[in-house]
Amino acid sequence: MSQEIKINYQEVYTKTAELRRRIQSELQEMEGTYRQANALLQQMDGSTNAAYMESMYDNCVKAQATAETLTKLLSFIEASARHVEREESMLADVYKRARVYPKRR
Repeated sequence: MSQEIKINYQEVYTKTAELRRRIQSELQEMEGTYRQANALLQQMDGSTNAAYMESMYDNCVKAQATAETLTKLLSFIEASARHVEREESMLADVYKRARVYPKRR
C-alpha cells in the first residue's frame, strides 16, 4: 500500500472556480425568486403574509451566510492547494539539484 498522495492541482483550481460560480448563480437565483415572492406578498394583506415574508427574509439571510461560508471554504482549499504545490515544487527542485551536484568525498 502506497503512502503517497497525488494531487491534481489544476483539477482543484478548476473545481473550486466552478463551485464558486455555481454558488453565485444559485444565490442570484434565490435572491430573484425572493424578490418576486416578496413583491407578490406585499400586495396582499394579513398577518400570515407578514410572518411568511419575515420567514422568507430570514431564510434568505441564512442562504447568503451559507454561501459566504462555502466561498471562504473554497478559498481556503484553493490557498492550501497552492501552498502545497509551491512546497512540493521547492522540494522537487532541492532533490533535483542534489542529484545533479552530488556531494564529493
